Amino acid sequence: MELRGKATLAKDTDMNNKKMRVFISHGFKDTPLVRSLYSQLKQEEWIDPWLDAENLQPAQDWQYEILMALHSSNVGLICISKNALPLTGQFKSEIQKISELTKTRSKEEYQILILRLDDAQLPEEIASHPMADMQEVIPTLRKIMESQ
Repeated sequence: MELRGKATLAKDTDMNNKKMRVFISHGFKDTPLVRSLYSQLKQEEWIDPWLDAENLQPAQDWQYEILMALHSSNVGLICISKNALPLTGQFKSEIQKISELTKTRSKEEYQILILRLDDAQLPEEIASHPMADMQEVIPTLRKIMESQ
């Protein structure tokens, strides 16, 4: 599936109220912890997070919905833990698609942020991207927002 056009920063009716769309990618075993992160991000008025476990509805075409969410996001937040390694299945596919977006969009349009959930060794394909831990994720997203 291919989506045409570029997603841009979502804007409310007031141009000063930009919302950052954050696609959260994670390994299945990290779902409880990542749901907690989703709740924290949802409380921030300027962040519009998307998480499969929260946003997908029964009977939806989940592959299509994930692709739509990826393409409408401004940040790919990749949650890495020992539970999620080695990269396989849907998680690996999402990371590949997130990486592809950085090749077709400018840094002002799309960025990747790695969220380290524990002391897992980062896979080589994502090790060069900015990183944060749970305490740093919201301030780091704010810095990204200000740079866009």
